[in-house]
Amino acid sequence: MHALLALALAAAPPPLQSRLPLKTLVLYENGVGYFERRGPVTAGSVAEIPLEPGQLDDALKSLVVVSAQGVASVEFAPPLSAEAARAMAGLPERDQQASLGNLCRSLTGVEVEIRRQAGPLVKGRVIQVSEETLALKDKDGTPVTEATLLVFGEAGLAQVPLRLIEAVRPVGSQVALAWSRAVGSTALQPERERLVVRGASGGGPVAVGYTTEAPVWRTTYRLVMGKKQTRLQGFALVHNDSDEAWDQVKVTLASGHPTSFLFPLAGPRYGRREMMTPQDGLDTAPQLATREAREHLRGEGDWAGVSGGVLGSSGMGSGSGSLGSGSIGTVGRGAGVGAGLSSTILEDGPTPLEPAAVSEAGDLFLYSVKEPVVLGARKSALLPIIDGATKAERVTLLDGEGRVFTAVRLENTTRLTLEGGTIAVYADGAYSGETQVDRVKPGEVRVLRHGEDLDLEVSRSSSREEGSPRRVRVVGTEGNRLLELTRVDRLVHRVDFTSRTDVPRAVLVELSEEKYRVVSGGEEDVRSPGQPRFGRILVAPKASETVELVEEGAVVERIPAAQLSSARLAGLLARPMPEEAKALLTSLKAEIGRAEAAQARVAQLDTRVREIESDLARTRENLAAVGKAGAADAAKKLGEKLLALEETLLAVRREREVTAQTSAQIRKTLVMSAGRGEGKPG
Repeated sequence: MHALLALALAAAPPPLQSRLPLKTLVLYENGVGYFERRGPVTAGSVAEIPLEPGQLDDALKSLVVVSAQGVASVEFAPPLSAEAARAMAGLPERDQQASLGNLCRSLTGVEVEIRRQAGPLVKGRVIQVSEETLALKDKDGTPVTEATLLVFGEAGLAQVPLRLIEAVRPVGSQVALAWSRAVGSTALQPERERLVVRGASGGGPVAVGYTTEAPVWRTTYRLVMGKKQTRLQGFALVHNDSDEAWDQVKVTLASGHPTSFLFPLAGPRYGRREMMTPQDGLDTAPQLATREAREHLRGEGDWAGVSGGVLGSSGMGSGSGSLGSGSIGTVGRGAGVGAGLSSTILEDGPTPLEPAAVSEAGDLFLYSVKEPVVLGARKSALLPIIDGATKAERVTLLDGEGRVFTAVRLENTTRLTLEGGTIAVYADGAYSGETQVDRVKPGEVRVLRHGEDLDLEVSRSSSREEGSPRRVRVVGTEGNRLLELTRVDRLVHRVDFTSRTDVPRAVLVELSEEKYRVVSGGEEDVRSPGQPRFGRILVAPKASETVELVEEGAVVERIPAAQLSSARLAGLLARPMPEEAKALLTSLKAEIGRAEAAQARVAQLDTRVREIESDLARTRENLAAVGKAGAADAAKKLGEKLLALEETLLAVRREREVTAQTSAQIRKTLVMSAGRGEGKPG
C-alpha cells in the first residue's frame, strides 16, 4: 500500500504556478506603496506574488484578499535567523565553520556522497571524524596523525582522509535544504521573497492588495509664461525599484502620510519553557545499546556502586524560524462580491475623475495618472499629472535685507492641490530660472524668487514711530500690577528705486510685522495663510523715485509697576490721547510720584543709618579707651552718648522700614489708579 501511495504521489502533476500580475499601484509621499494584483487562480493551482528582500513582513501585516470563489491559503517561506538556521542544520558555531573537519562532524549519521581527488565516489553514513596514526614519524620521531572521515555504506567501513576530499554532499533532501537555508541566512545579498496564493476548490478571479516600502514620489513643474497664456505643467517622478516590469499598471499618487511601521511578523516565534530533568532514573537511549551495559553483562570492568545514570536533557537554542511554509489561513468567500472583479478591492474608495484625474479621500489628495504605466524593472519615469492654464505675474521681490530678486507671483487657479517640488520658469520663450515651492492649495498664492534682478537698483531703510496711547488700563493681580498701553504704531519704509527697463515694474516689498497693514505709499498684497506679507509698489519705466511705504498696527505694551517712573508717565501725558486715558495716567503719575518720594526718603535714611553706625563704632572705641584710663566722668558721658545713638539708630531703621513698605505697597496695589476705571479708545 505504501508503494502504491508513493507511486500516486509521484504521478500527480505539480500545481500550476504563475505570477499574479500587478494592476494597480498607489504611491504615498512617505515612502509607502499600495500594490494591487488581480488575475485568475484556478482550482488546484497557485499564483506567485513576488516581493523584494525585506518586504514579506510588510505584505503580511497589510494583506487583503477578495475572491468570489475563495482562496485556500496564502503561503510563504518564513525567514530564519542565522542562529536558528545553523541550529536546524546541525552546523557548528560560526567561528568553527571554517574547518572541514568540524563541518563533517556536523553530518554525523547523515548519508553523504564524497568525491575524492582520485577514485570512485564514496557513499554511506558519516560515523565520525577521527585522528588516525600513520606509519610515519616527524623529524622529532613523533608519530604523524591525519584527520580522517569514517563512513559506513554498502561496501562497509571506509576511511577517507580529509586532505583527499574535494566535495561532500548530503544525499537527503531535507538535510541539503537545511544546509542551503543556513548558508542563505548568512548571505550578504538577501534572497528574494514571495507569497503564493493557492486557489480554492472553485477557482476563479482573485484580487490581492498589500502595502510595503516604495520609493517616495516627487513632483517637478514647468511654468511657461507666454504673451497670451501662462501654462503650468506638472510631472511626478516615480521609480520602479523591483525586478518586475510594470505592464499597463494604473498608478495613483497620494499626497498623504499614512502611518506605517516595520514589524517582524513572518518569522516564527517560540515561547520558552522550563527544562526539567526526569527524577525516575529513565534514560533517553536503550541501556543495552551502551558500551558500559555490555561490559557489565560480560563481567568486564569495575562497576560497583554505579547505578543507572541520567544523560540529561539537551538545551534549546535561541532564535526563531522553521523549515517549510507558513500560511495566513483560509480566506472565505466574499459575500456579495461579483465574479468579475472589474474594480479594485477598495470598492468604497474614491473614483478617479477624468480627464483631470483628481479626487479626494478624506485628508488625501489623489492624482490618478490617466494612461496606464508601462515601465521596465529598475527604471524611473516622469508621469504627467498637471497641464493647464494658471495665473502668474512676473514681479521684483525686495526682501527684508534689501536684496532684489526676480520672482513670480503664482496663484493656484486650478482646482488641484499642487504638491511641493521644483519649478523651472520660462518667460518670453527663454529660461528664466528655477525655484522650489511648498504645497499650494487651490486659491492660494506663492511668491517664488528665481533669480537676481539686475535692472532695478533699490535701497531700503525703515523706522518705527510710536503712536499716542488710545487705551490705558491697570491689569494684573495685587503684587503683579501692570500698566497696559494700547496704541497704533507706524512703520515707515523708505525705498529708493532706479529702474533701467522700458517696462513698468511691480515690486513686492517683504514686510515682517504680522498684525500691521499698509496704509499709504502702496497696496497690501493678498497673501495666503503662513506666507510672508508684501506691500506692492509700481515703478515707472526708467524712473528714479523714492517711495515711503507706511504700515500701521495696533501695539499692546505692558509695563510692570516696578518699572514705572513719573518721567515715563509724564512723557506719555505729553502726547494727545482720550480724556479718560489722560485721567488714569495722571492718577498713576501721582501714585508713582509718592512711591518715588518714599524711595528717595529710604535712600536718605540709608545714608543716615550708615552715619549713626559709624558714630556708634567710634563711641565704643572711645569708651573702651577711657575705661582703661580710669576716667569715670568721661566714660559716663560716652555711655550716655552711646545709648542715645542706639535709640536714634533704632528709630531711623523703623522709619526706613515703614517708608520702604509704603513705596512697595504703592506699586503693589496702585489702589487709587485701579479704582479710577480705564481709558477708552479715542
